[in-house]
Amino acid sequence: MARARRSASNALTLIVEDSIQPYKKSATKNAEHIHNELKLFELPWPVKELRRLGATEVELRISLSTFMLPNPSEPARGNKYRYASHNLRFKLNRPNEKPGAFIKRISKIAEETDEGAIEEPDGWMFGPNRRDVGSLQIDQLTCAASDLARRNLIAVHPVTGWWKAKSIPDPHNLNARFALVVEIDAGTVPAELYAEVQTAIANMASAVVAV
Repeated sequence: MARARRSASNALTLIVEDSIQPYKKSATKNAEHIHNELKLFELPWPVKELRRLGATEVELRISLSTFMLPNPSEPARGNKYRYASHNLRFKLNRPNEKPGAFIKRISKIAEETDEGAIEEPDGWMFGPNRRDVGSLQIDQLTCAASDLARRNLIAVHPVTGWWKAKSIPDPHNLNARFALVVEIDAGTVPAELYAEVQTAIANMASAVVAV
């Protein structure tokens, strides 16, 4: 209720609904399927306003949800990577991290996560090793507004699920739908976050119509 009573100008929510084909066949005969793709979103970000806020702390909250199919095989229930048909993760770029370096880092993490590797928390409240469980993942980050201004790239990528098993005949035909919700909140600090993003979205829509 407290948030609802505040002006919408100092808080905003972005929602992305999309689908991903998590796996594809490996070129190696009789090998397990491999990761197929990741989705990279360059979101309309209130860059100017975040820069103006400078060292003021703001909150970023990200939620990722997907619908997973349970593995019909009884032994798989003790393994979180084998119980679900697919597992998705989200990642946020670091300040000044270019898209190429960001994608390279994610690709490495995706492969290591299949083996249970530990990831750096990067300032998240829960961190990837605590939040990355189940079909709904939520985490929150508090940082300087000027830092968040440089962090508008969010990736959604797959890790292991039972769809990745080589016994699945056509993994490239299996689509996973997901929803990504991104919230920025400046708290009680006067800010015009919403207006800047609204203008950016309107410009994007105009560009699509023009094409």
